[in-house]
Amino acid sequence: MCDVTMSIIIALAQQMPDKTNKLLRLIVVLCTTSTAAADTSLGGHVKYFYTYTNFPSDSAYTAIGDPYTESLGNLRIKARHKDGQWDAQIHYVLNGLYSRDLSDCVIRGGLVGNGCAQLASDRRQLLDMSSVIKESDTSVVFQRIDRLVVSYAGKSMAIRVGRQAISWGNGMVYNPLDLFNPFPPDAIDTEYKSGDDMLYMQGLFDNGSDLQALYIPRRDLSTGEIASNQSAAAGKYHWLGANYELDFLAAINYGDEIIGAAYTGEWNENVINASISLTNTDDGNTLSAAVNYNYSAIVTERNMSGFIELFYNGFGLSGDRHSIQDVIDQPDLFKRLTRGELFTIGRYYLASGIVIEMTPLLNLNPVLFINLGDSSALLQFLGTYSLRQDLDLLAGFNLPAGAEGTEFGGITADNADNEFLAPGNSLFARLAWYF
Repeated sequence: MCDVTMSIIIALAQQMPDKTNKLLRLIVVLCTTSTAAADTSLGGHVKYFYTYTNFPSDSAYTAIGDPYTESLGNLRIKARHKDGQWDAQIHYVLNGLYSRDLSDCVIRGGLVGNGCAQLASDRRQLLDMSSVIKESDTSVVFQRIDRLVVSYAGKSMAIRVGRQAISWGNGMVYNPLDLFNPFPPDAIDTEYKSGDDMLYMQGLFDNGSDLQALYIPRRDLSTGEIASNQSAAAGKYHWLGANYELDFLAAINYGDEIIGAAYTGEWNENVINASISLTNTDDGNTLSAAVNYNYSAIVTERNMSGFIELFYNGFGLSGDRHSIQDVIDQPDLFKRLTRGELFTIGRYYLASGIVIEMTPLLNLNPVLFINLGDSSALLQFLGTYSLRQDLDLLAGFNLPAGAEGTEFGGITADNADNEFLAPGNSLFARLAWYF
């Protein structure tokens, strides 16, 4: 199996820039110096996504097609080599996206469909490990090394170097402490975060607590050079108590100073989570916070679990009617939206969802997102069916509702036609095969 892994790595290296090869060769070295106790595995998945969206007649999005359809094919190949306390991983991702109009794919990422959001760019990364294989006005084929990491795990410490992903915080859909590549609240596929080039260290304590630290070098888009005001450095202390957990976070991200804290504990035999962050920017201090309650029950002999979550977005807009210019005029909000750190434009949100196990193979998952400031809402309904052990089908729909000028009803586009950025009703499906 090690020979298979090396063959894959060597083939990928031929398509990537020279500066990527150092990490690739490191994995090859670990593989070739393996002992009898070493373990090498190969796996991955193939996913197909389809999205159909019907826009209101006064939506600016009708310019990209009404109805808008999108097809995305996603291949992920994972290779892992473990030898004692050393571990090396590589994930190769290949995406093929088709739609009638992809001319503004970057702009639409996270707003319409799912495909554009999958095309993670390496322009800010230390290493350029992505490339477009083929593109046109209607299709794009894109490849990326999404994981390339070497790690060492000792008794009381661990260190990882390379492209990887990290998730901090305890929010269900809104997470003020998840600073690095968070998922949108309405994301339908959250299996893998986009990876960042980083140095990660973890110290382990005897009582189960731990101390984590990371550094993410990033490039300035205008110069292409690594810049301190674009990079991130962060640390988090996790305290494990008898029946509760505490997190304390300090970070510098894109030049902003951030401190935060989180709590997880029991309440009425269920789980309550709370998190808060304070961000110091050029315009002063901004507070964001979230609290959620998670519960489980058996109703009519069916297993159910659900949550309710409140979120305060300190960067959000006050008031109940907005335009795209209002968003642009708030630089702290606009920067976070464009960087994919934040996905909400308002201040006050309520989200609630439930998972119903209809059968051991079929789960139903309705989720409601409400902007409490403008009274607009998004209803998302998901159904997941296990066709067999390695084959899953997910299908569902998004139904936004709200007045013109609201977040889910459509904020004003500020164009000559007096259009709105109305998201529209969407149907979607995902077929996933794991190997």
